[in-house]
This record gives sequence, C-alpha cells and structure tokens, in this order.
Amino acid sequence: MVVPLHSLSQSAPPTPGMVTKLVYVKRCVIVTYICAVGRFIADDPFGAINDVFGGLFGTFLLREDPQLQSCFQCLHESPLGAMSEGGMACLLPYMLMAGLNGMFSSVRVYAILVKFGTLKPCSDRLGCYLPVWLCVSAAAQLLAVFLSWTVYKQMQQQVFSGVYMHPGEATTSGPAPSRDSQSEGAAASFRGDPAMQTLNPWRTQAPFQPFQGGGHQFGENRS
Repeated sequence: MVVPLHSLSQSAPPTPGMVTKLVYVKRCVIVTYICAVGRFIADDPFGAINDVFGGLFGTFLLREDPQLQSCFQCLHESPLGAMSEGGMACLLPYMLMAGLNGMFSSVRVYAILVKFGTLKPCSDRLGCYLPVWLCVSAAAQLLAVFLSWTVYKQMQQQVFSGVYMHPGEATTSGPAPSRDSQSEGAAASFRGDPAMQTLNPWRTQAPFQPFQGGGHQFGENRS
C-alpha cells in the first residue's frame, strides 16, 4: 500500500527521529551544491547543472531549516516558486532527482576507473579532479536518498497507525475508532430509532402473499 503524497504533506510535524535524519539530508544538500561548483570548474557544466537541480529539490524539501530558509525564500519568490510550495511534499521528487544524479555519477566514476585505473589520471589541470567531485557528489546524494527513504517509511508507519490526525484529535478523543466499530455503532443506532426504521423501505414493506385468484385460458369466453 502506498500513502498518497498529499497525506504526507498535510501530516503532523516530523518526529525527533525524522528531524535528526533530515539534518543529515541538509548536509548532503550543501555538499551537493559544493560539488556543483567543483564540477563546473572541472569542465563538467552539464553535470554541475544536474547537481544544482538536486540541491534545489533539497532546498525546497528543507524549507523550514534555519540555514536553508533564506535560500528557500529567494527561490520561492522567483519563477521556481510556481512549481511547488516546498516541504515534505518534495520528499519523493527529491529522492528521485538525487537518486538519478547519484547513479549517473557512479557510472561515470566506474568508467573512469576502468579506463585509467585511478581516480586521478592527471594533476596538471583542474579537470583532473573531476572524478573526485563525481565520487563526492554520488556519495552525498545516494546517502541523502537512503536517509529520505527511512524518513518516508517512518511517515508511512505513523499514517497507518493513526498518529497523523487533525489538531487536538489525538489528545482529546483518543485513538480513532476502526471501520468495523463505526459500522456496528451505526447499525445499533438505526435499530434503536423507530423513526429511522420507518425510513427503511425493506423494513416497512408488506408481507408477501401468493396469488389467490382464478386462472384464465386463451380462448375462454368471459361473458
């Protein structure tokens, strides 16, 4: 079973365990921005753009973080703000973007290792350090995907257990009744209310009586 995305975005605030993991996700986002700069300097502009997009998704996800809140406000006031309001609704999109970036960077690192046998094939120019930036970018984003996935699983468990309810409902009304108990209560109230019984056509219909008249045949004279 999959929890709808809008249910996660409208849920209660994250638990302390989720906040701890999101703090590490924030560090991975910052590292992703740094790797984007490094890849751009190392003559890999398209890879740098991919890392920038991954960092932007992470910034929208962590819109309430004190260190990224000002950055999110600037992005939200730009045309990018029309794409999303940010928050936990960006959890799955960020996981998808970071996961793709991490896999692509890992494949490039593997290709460089197979071709040169080392992560530093040269040292006379800035492009020689590109494999290092690829390794750091892949590690940071794949780690962020893993941490985000654990947060998503915890949110699923809390949604299924009924923790995410309307404000004040968990403390005032206790646990939510099950569907079976609600159905039994409705049926009991229906049986105990005479007015409701009169509204039920299946309870007020007349008893069945078989036909008691005489039969007729074709051609019989009725006069």
